[in-house]
Amino acid sequence: MKRLSSWALPIILAVAGVVLIIVGSLDLDAEPATSLPPIARPSATAIATPGPTSTPLASQTDAPSASAEPSPEPTSTPLPSSVIANQLEIPSVGVNVLVRQSLDAATDGFPPTDAAYILRASSQPGRNTNSYIFAHALNTLFKPLWNVQIGAEVNIRMSDESVLTYVITEVRPNVPCPTEPNPALDPPNPPLALQIHDDCVEGALWTAPTDYERVTLQTSQGFNRNWGELVIIAEPAG
Repeated sequence: MKRLSSWALPIILAVAGVVLIIVGSLDLDAEPATSLPPIARPSATAIATPGPTSTPLASQTDAPSASAEPSPEPTSTPLPSSVIANQLEIPSVGVNVLVRQSLDAATDGFPPTDAAYILRASSQPGRNTNSYIFAHALNTLFKPLWNVQIGAEVNIRMSDESVLTYVITEVRPNVPCPTEPNPALDPPNPPLALQIHDDCVEGALWTAPTDYERVTLQTSQGFNRNWGELVIIAEPAG
């Protein structure tokens, strides 16, 4: 992991304020619900632009074939700045949400419940770097991430109707970013990570830019930050 540098301080302050609580009246047993249609996945040849070279993953997993076409690389060429994410779906756990870009510190600190939000200082997907997307732990937003498994597919529909497909490669629970003690909302036995950390440095590192395409999803694990954060990493499929 790259060393935290001076550019990360504003991100630390932003992330420290991202208080993603579970609404007290939430029906915890309700099934995830959404009014969005599933993301239709065009064929790879219809939406992908071949990259200059095959990725190491593709070269290791694809059997050689004289007639096979090179594996397409949908994100090898960054998408234009005018193309933004509109919808994110993880079919295996029922996540299907709108995606918006945060435009102010208030949204970074406590996002609306109408969508998942890209951190104001982060990037849109498809730019060959890290896109940090966060949402409340509501059944209609990111709470189903509590049950997601490595290998699950993540689809993101862009504004030009292209679809970026990722696979979850890491599930990181109990990421610490503690707040002031609150006996009414704090867990009776905080995760060990929160017992030994007293700042948000670790959480801020997940927001950092990368030199490869990645989506980072984040939600809360309980009624306040003292329950820890859940961070999910997804990388391009294929």
